[in-house]
Amino acid sequence: MRTLTLAPPATRTTTRHHRRCECDRDTLATPWKAQMCQILHTRDQEAARALLDDFLLENEAEIARVIRRAQRIAHLDYRDKDTALSYFGQALMKMVDTRWRAKAGPGTSQVFNYSRNLPVILEQETRYFVREDRRRGLLDGTAGVPGDSAHDRKAKALARSRQLFEREHARTPADEELVEFHNARMRATRKDPARQSVLAAAEDLRSLTAVPLQDPNLTSEPGLVSEDTPDLGLPERQQRLDAVIAECERQDEERQLSRRRAMKREPVQMATVARIYLADHAQGDLATRQEIIDKLGATQQAARREVGSHLSEVMKLLKCAFSDYSRP
Repeated sequence: MRTLTLAPPATRTTTRHHRRCECDRDTLATPWKAQMCQILHTRDQEAARALLDDFLLENEAEIARVIRRAQRIAHLDYRDKDTALSYFGQALMKMVDTRWRAKAGPGTSQVFNYSRNLPVILEQETRYFVREDRRRGLLDGTAGVPGDSAHDRKAKALARSRQLFEREHARTPADEELVEFHNARMRATRKDPARQSVLAAAEDLRSLTAVPLQDPNLTSEPGLVSEDTPDLGLPERQQRLDAVIAECERQDEERQLSRRRAMKREPVQMATVARIYLADHAQGDLATRQEIIDKLGATQQAARREVGSHLSEVMKLLKCAFSDYSRP
């Protein structure tokens, strides 16, 4: 992605990095890097706010494209521009205030110094905030996507309970077992699970399909019965995913045995990357590389590169494991 020129070349001046710049040399000319470097090194809050306003104005067209892409991928209502812009601003301020600014003293953090594609990072963070609000049920009525009602919150919590039960007991739970396990987990982890509408009953385990009523005068009409439409393919997919994770563990052991000298840092395990990546697969949600890095707390550039390398290998293994899914 390149920065658009919004003014004629004769009147536009090139933004330079701050004189105390510590950015990696290979990233100096990447989009938005110089302007962000100036903002992060500026100690005066008023001056930094003015530079931030200038950044938003100068890159308005490119920022709009980033927001539209995040809006489309996150399934936000395309007509609601203000909500998408608000999430982008939230992501930008988080990165500026807590991720890209040095923790001690003025300047920039190592995360910022080695970052080279700030538009993509901000798009991912925008989508992250959308997902978090959707998970907490704070996005009511957003294009009918999962998470916009109490029913969807309960369904997601149930899916997580099913996943935890299968990991703990290595088998698929019966309905009664899942309800008992889920409600015990909710009571242990939620302050008021009944008020939050996350406690489940047996009828919550099945998705409902509307069936037309043949005779409205019959109160016991069989057409009122819901149709059971469980995800029959989930156990089979889970077996393939478990096999992929087992292969990742085998490769981790091989790397450990073949290593001739001890590392100065704790190595990132491929199996750990795979588990984080696939944690919410049952809901159709796969973690991004940045989310994996955040969960692992990988701040060193070598560890971040290792996450990317492992993720590529995991995706190759998954492609091989599910190769027959692409067949007609």
